[in-house]
Amino acid sequence: MDGHTLLELLTVLTLFGVGASAAAPTARRLADRAAVHSAREEVVALLGEARSVAMANGSGVVTFAADPPRARIESGTALIRSVDLFGDRDVQLVLGGARDSTVIRFDALGLGRFASETIVLTRGDVSATVVVSSYGRIRRR
Repeated sequence: MDGHTLLELLTVLTLFGVGASAAAPTARRLADRAAVHSAREEVVALLGEARSVAMANGSGVVTFAADPPRARIESGTALIRSVDLFGDRDVQLVLGGARDSTVIRFDALGLGRFASETIVLTRGDVSATVVVSSYGRIRRR
């Protein structure tokens, strides 16, 4: 007969359970890292879009709000785009100076008109930072 005993099946299931429990923290950390890096790239894309809008329309403004994590791109009084950074990612947004919101303005040349800003995105023990210089240069960390 080609059957398996109950003891053999229980042994195999136990080994699968031990392996899965050992891999779970690594899988969670990878999911956190992917969510944070995805949100960081979306923030960078929003800043680039606001700069493009400013060069096309004369001004572009990005407003970031920490709770809930949202961003809005505006030109003059027109809303260009609003983005929920929390979405399915469960990522938190921390703004420099522990503020609830910050505004980043670009002029018609695409240059920033603000003090330097630091935006930190976190989930679990993973974080990513976007630093925007006063002239609008963007650096990822």
